[in-house]
Amino acid sequence: MKDKEGRFMGGNPAQLAKLGVASETELVGKSDTDFFPTNLILQYRKDDIQVMKTGKAVLNQVEPVSNPDGSISWHITSKYPLRNAKGESIGIMGIMKDFDRAALSWNLQRPFLKVMDYIDTHYSEEILVKDLAVAAGLSMSQFERRFTSIFGQTPSRFLVRYRLTKASHLLANSDMTLGSVALECGFCDHSHFSRSFTAMFGVAPGEYRRNLR
Repeated sequence: MKDKEGRFMGGNPAQLAKLGVASETELVGKSDTDFFPTNLILQYRKDDIQVMKTGKAVLNQVEPVSNPDGSISWHITSKYPLRNAKGESIGIMGIMKDFDRAALSWNLQRPFLKVMDYIDTHYSEEILVKDLAVAAGLSMSQFERRFTSIFGQTPSRFLVRYRLTKASHLLANSDMTLGSVALECGFCDHSHFSRSFTAMFGVAPGEYRRNLR
């Protein structure tokens, strides 16, 4: 649970383990900035604000979540508005499940773990939707329909977002030029990379790097 300012108000033992803290006392009062990389926080906060502003839950989003060791794993997340006795928005409550360890009903989606592995291996190369359909063992129409249903976005849009997440890591942890980062993450057109990055993170790649440093 988080308050309106994004500070944690509580969490269960699974959440504490995920964040690498020993007790709830170490969690309360802290925010995502204390646990997650900047490139993930912006999207988390955007979803939190949307839920608080509209009062509508965001359900079953599949998104990357940072682990205590710095690695990334995929989770199914849902967020619900928290209200006081007067019906006023006071924060959000979130539920997060590891995609690979989710409930039995999600095991039906396990072919998409192969899709995630394929993207992670080939994101710097050209990836066609038909390549992902083959990885999932589905026809194009079946794949696109099921992917959109599970991930809440088209395969093409998801792939761009995934590449931008990788790009943000390189911007933060390397001295590669912006052009090299774009190429490394599968963007052949630097202007497309810059526009896409700005749309997702709210700042241009160069400014993002300067802000971090």
